Amino acid sequence: MTALLTDLRRAARTLLSQPTFFLTAVATLALGICALAAIFTVYDAVLLKPLPFANAERIVDITREQPPISGGPVALPVFQEWHERTSEVFDAIGAYSAATLNLTGSGEAERLTATAVTPGFWNVFGTPIVLGRAFGDDEENHDERVVVLSNALWRNRFGGSPDIIGRDILLNDEHYRVVGVTTPDFAYPQLSEIWLPTWLPSSSNHRGRGTNYLSVVARLREGISLAAASQALAVVTAWEAQNWPDEHAGMTASVQPVQQRLTGRFGQPLSMLLLASGLVLLIACANLASLMLARGQTREREFAVRRALGADRSSLVRAVLSEAFVITTAGALVGLLAAQPAVHALMGLAPRLLPSTSTPSIDGRVVAAIVCAALVALVLAGLAPAWRATRADPADTLRGGGRDAGGSRAQGRLRSLLVSAEIALAFMLLSGSALLIQSLRHLSEVDTGIHSENVLTASVALPIPVEQPGEDMLALFERIKAASGPRIDALLARVAALPGAAHVGLVDALPISGGGGSSGSFQLIGHPIPEEQTLTEFRFVSADYFQALGIPLLHGRVFDEHDGHDAGFGENVLVNQAFVDRFLPGSDAVGQRFSRLFYETPRTIVGVVGNARQFGLERAAQPEAYFPIRSYPNGEISLVVRVDGDALAFAGPLRRALKELAPDMPVFGVRTMDEATRETTAMRRFNLTLMSVFAVVALVLAAIGLYGVIAYSVGQRRREIGLRQAIGANAFDIHRLVLASGLRMIVPGIALGVLGALALGRLIAAQLFGVGAADPVVLGGVVVTLASVAFCACAIPTLRAARVAPMEALRND
Repeated sequence: MTALLTDLRRAARTLLSQPTFFLTAVATLALGICALAAIFTVYDAVLLKPLPFANAERIVDITREQPPISGGPVALPVFQEWHERTSEVFDAIGAYSAATLNLTGSGEAERLTATAVTPGFWNVFGTPIVLGRAFGDDEENHDERVVVLSNALWRNRFGGSPDIIGRDILLNDEHYRVVGVTTPDFAYPQLSEIWLPTWLPSSSNHRGRGTNYLSVVARLREGISLAAASQALAVVTAWEAQNWPDEHAGMTASVQPVQQRLTGRFGQPLSMLLLASGLVLLIACANLASLMLARGQTREREFAVRRALGADRSSLVRAVLSEAFVITTAGALVGLLAAQPAVHALMGLAPRLLPSTSTPSIDGRVVAAIVCAALVALVLAGLAPAWRATRADPADTLRGGGRDAGGSRAQGRLRSLLVSAEIALAFMLLSGSALLIQSLRHLSEVDTGIHSENVLTASVALPIPVEQPGEDMLALFERIKAASGPRIDALLARVAALPGAAHVGLVDALPISGGGGSSGSFQLIGHPIPEEQTLTEFRFVSADYFQALGIPLLHGRVFDEHDGHDAGFGENVLVNQAFVDRFLPGSDAVGQRFSRLFYETPRTIVGVVGNARQFGLERAAQPEAYFPIRSYPNGEISLVVRVDGDALAFAGPLRRALKELAPDMPVFGVRTMDEATRETTAMRRFNLTLMSVFAVVALVLAAIGLYGVIAYSVGQRRREIGLRQAIGANAFDIHRLVLASGLRMIVPGIALGVLGALALGRLIAAQLFGVGAADPVVLGGVVVTLASVAFCACAIPTLRAARVAPMEALRND
């Protein structure tokens, strides 16, 4: 131990006496460590850390699988049967459904993301209440209007006062009593701000097996596996399919850990970024090893003298590894210190992409991972130089024979191999970045079906009536329609009167967003279609919606001011071209009779409109049926305004007009349609940005490594170059000589890089759109880019070599 400490002190003094080498080596490694630490911190927070729930590892999400539906909610009777027949595998089981509520009565109106939950929901999560209590069966069974607030809402809106418990608050013009506040880290479903009872007992008389609206969570009993839970549910779903084949034929239940449900979609992109950061660290290690080899080559005589004076091989190995240890330790510390700002920068790039349950922070797990990475870096960067330090023959080195032969040539070959490896790794990262760039370019060229220029969007929360105990669903819809219809008319008229508003429309969910709306089966009178094939999306729009977004009318007419004032969902309906292509190919859709769930009276198709993509840019337009917005049974709607001029300049007048019209109607999400579309590719752009940063870093490191090897080689071959010039070699010959040594590193590196790029392309195939994993254009472009940079890295040493004066080279030797 004493000898080791002595070696470390000597290594530190030696390195500090050569600050240029030391700082370069530390900076190289710190760059790789910082990249890995930042990405691993996010990866760990999202995918590895347990959720902040009691017994989180036993909480599962249960969904309905019934082709063509995958991962869907269930009907009330189904949930009740699952609850009653699975007690042997679940400690607790609960259900919930999403809602939107307007908070008024104190301060400015605020739209809240609400969740109606059963009492069992709280048991699943271990009752995460910090103040007051959760509501239970008494409130659920007696339809009491009680709520639990999120910790953030309690602090931000009510100042964190404990007096909130027992107070009434006004939600959608109804009084609710606050009974509890959740713990600070509880958020399920994500972004929920308030929880209220579902009042399922009052709903059981009119919500049948065809109304799927409840999401289900459960907590496994101790010792029960996912497979056992799935088997128990399979028995129940088989019984349901046998007894109610019209509604449940082919239905099964999917059980997955709730963490997988929350974070599963982040697995592949974050794994891709973690791999990319690991490649950057490998390149940094290769560069560091090359620097250490070069340093070892300059110390051959020192090592030879030490060997001649009796030093054994192990002491030389310790000396070299001690220097590598000091560099690695310093690089890891600097990298970790730089990682925290890097994590903040990452979160700034993706503030709303990651789950709210995941808060990245550098903790013991991250430090342990970085220590392991530093140990790997120590081995990769220090082992080869340490091994080479023991190989030189002392007598030959002291005589000068080792200068141009044996060890020097072997070390040169090893450094060349390291540079080739750097080039290969850089090629992989460049190709991955290029594939993502091409994917994003192809996505930007997708025909969305809308014209988003000069269109401003905003979301509005209408204070719709809530369900009354025992109220029939159709009666509830009519009551909602009676309350929201006049507000919708007033909203459209007020915005249309604003200067600069060319066309004003309302829709239940913006195109491209992938949200909102509902789906279900339907019938076309006179055109029998198997029920399992009639799934279509239902949209609710105002008369001027299609003109506001430039969606063309292909046949018939769009809605007018009279549509939607009659009972139900209106007498008329519109469909898109995808609907016609799938269900009425070769037929005239206008005039066909259409019927759907709840309102069995057929409606008439009065028009066919163009297709607009709803579920992101990647997915083609689906069959859609449009109903008048006055028939929309929920409160949150989106406003689209085509503006004469700058859309963003219209935002201020729009906010003021809506606040004057209805102070109790929160307005949020004001942005242009172009911005709304870009948000759908936010994760892709996040991945692309980081991959591009890693690729540029890798390219720079590889170029520096190549430059260093060529420059060192030129210095070592100075005498040879002088001799060649003395016997008649011209500048072209010298250029060819030096460039040939560079090509011996570049060509193998690119060849290996192509193979690695093909493998990486297959790994990230799910992140690609419109481009193959082995796209020849991408690979060709990367070859040209990397070869150009490599040539530039070789150019400066080559020009210097050509200017070597023969007499000077021979004299200095």
